[in-house]
Amino acid sequence: MADLSPVGAGLSTAQFEGRRLSEALLPLELAPRTQLQLAAISRWNALRGIRVGLVAAALLLLLIGANLATPIYPVLQRQLGLTPLDTTVLFTVYVFALVPVLAAVGHWSDHLGRRAMILPAVALAAGGDVLFATAGSFWQLALGRAVQGVAVGFATGAAGAALGDLLPDHPTLAAKLTLACSAGGVALGPIVGSALSSGEHPLLTPFLLHAIALLVLCVPLAVVHPRMPGRRRAPAAPPRITTPAHLRPQRLRLPRTGRREFLLASGAGFASYAVFGVYLSLAPAFSAKLLDTTSTMTGAVVAALLLGSSAIAQLLVPPTADRLVVALGMTGLAAGLALVVTALYTRTPALLFLGSVLGGACQGVAFRSLFTTAVAAMNPERRGSELSTLWVIVYLGSSLPIVAVGALTQHYGLLPAVSGFAAVAALACLGLAGVVLRSKKAE
Repeated sequence: MADLSPVGAGLSTAQFEGRRLSEALLPLELAPRTQLQLAAISRWNALRGIRVGLVAAALLLLLIGANLATPIYPVLQRQLGLTPLDTTVLFTVYVFALVPVLAAVGHWSDHLGRRAMILPAVALAAGGDVLFATAGSFWQLALGRAVQGVAVGFATGAAGAALGDLLPDHPTLAAKLTLACSAGGVALGPIVGSALSSGEHPLLTPFLLHAIALLVLCVPLAVVHPRMPGRRRAPAAPPRITTPAHLRPQRLRLPRTGRREFLLASGAGFASYAVFGVYLSLAPAFSAKLLDTTSTMTGAVVAALLLGSSAIAQLLVPPTADRLVVALGMTGLAAGLALVVTALYTRTPALLFLGSVLGGACQGVAFRSLFTTAVAAMNPERRGSELSTLWVIVYLGSSLPIVAVGALTQHYGLLPAVSGFAAVAALACLGLAGVVLRSKKAE
């Protein structure tokens, strides 16, 4: 079973001459050793369950931090004089920083190891929190969002690959944890941010506390032993890094195996994360209009209904590879969007809540199944790189549609913009459901 190691287990220095690049780049206590004996701080030989928990906690906390500010933007607009366009830019800066980093360094964890990417990402995210907590201008907020995006870009592919490495005999559980932590973090972020921003310091309190939590997590990540007990790399295996060329940015490539499964998962992820992104950016506005309230917690809860239902479904619903269930899941997401739009036109809050829960739960079941199948078909030696490519496509779904919907909102108003987006997204979900059913018949 794999670890959070920098380069892999049991790599003998006799295999090649000279000092490995991984040892040059990393502190000595994080560099590979031929035996389970390390100098300095890295002495804790944690059990697999603890390692899984550390990876899951890192992914969850990173996504919570990236969404802490969602319910605070109205406060920022008043305090800093931000325009609606400024707020839209802050939403998109995060993804526009995340995607290039994920594309450029997504393969690094296949060479340096998973922990060598996750630990710096957690520390960097704490720095982004400090920028946000002390922000006094739009540009400092934008820089904080960019730092958050870079941190998540460093960790996303590495964390998913680490869970797959640590749970090689349980790929469904690895996929469950990856997706549930991602969706759960996005869902919890606005709620935590709203709950902690109600005092005198709406920015300082949530981001300072989150930074402290990240720094506390850095301690076990740093001292965990780079090698699982008894795990050794095959004597004939080549070193993972011999020259700096291994770390050069690579073009995004489709996986060589399981390409159809990859395309289905990335297509479903793009469509569903587009829904997530629009929910996060517009839920406060349309929930305030529908429920006639100015409470920031209300908008956070509405957004969390969709994302939280997705995370819960991914954890609780029994795994299935049945393509009919997947198709029904994508159809259910389309139906949930229809209920949300109907709620806005008829001013029926119950339909808003019902549509959010239905759409989220159905998305969770469908995307987890497609994601699990795609990851299982990937080459373990390139899992970090291929997972990063998948997440680049998915995260583009959570950014590009927001810009379009924001422009439509300025020209036509909130309700027409949301309705138009929901119609396009529902058609995309139904189209994917049809593709899944056709692939089932082809089998």
